[in-house]
Amino acid sequence: MKETEQTQIEQYKYMLEVGHSKSGSNHVLIIKRLRVSDDDLATALSALQAALSAFREMDLS
Repeated sequence: MKETEQTQIEQYKYMLEVGHSKSGSNHVLIIKRLRVSDDDLATALSALQAALSAFREMDLS
């Protein structure tokens, strides 16, 4: 009998994708995609807050 090995792919708690956009004559950093996942709503909201804080702290100028 042949045994099959199952591998579990680790998923991140949140994913933040940023990009650039033009606002008038200025180029600004924007959130293109933000995904949060968790089984517990409170934990998911906490991860969302952490992702937004990380975005605010980015200094790419």
